[in-house]
Amino acid sequence: MPDIKIIDIEWSERLKIAYDKVEERYILPFDASLDESGLYQIYGRHPIYGPDVLLYIGETKESEVSGRSFRHRLLEHVGKRFWYHVNLSVALGSPSVSPLSIEIQIAESILIAAHKPALNRKHLDTAKEESVGYLVRNWGFIGSLMHECSGEYWRQ
Repeated sequence: MPDIKIIDIEWSERLKIAYDKVEERYILPFDASLDESGLYQIYGRHPIYGPDVLLYIGETKESEVSGRSFRHRLLEHVGKRFWYHVNLSVALGSPSVSPLSIEIQIAESILIAAHKPALNRKHLDTAKEESVGYLVRNWGFIGSLMHECSGEYWRQ
């Protein structure tokens, strides 16, 4: 039996991202958890898939040189790629691995390959090569995610 490495992710309830029509910009909620790092799921309206669907899965890509919080990363998204989407909300994921490790990127690639979010581009067909031997387990408010997905399956 192969050695399986497990990455657990505890997901928060979704936080609503408001839109200010006067200033024509998105406003993130005042929530202390947005100053942390990890994985996130963005939900919203998609013209083909519906009013409240999984649009994007990402990670904060924190490095030892520059820490990027959920707040920083989400502001990048809503200022560019998501500006025309409505009814946006985000679920924040706290992984059992360090946000500085390669394992956070492995978990992201497995989640993207398994769920095929509408606005992700990388890893839609296959997870990272290093993902073989990893199992991602989702806990808490998982939204549209499966409870478990494996790198073994999504590298086939």
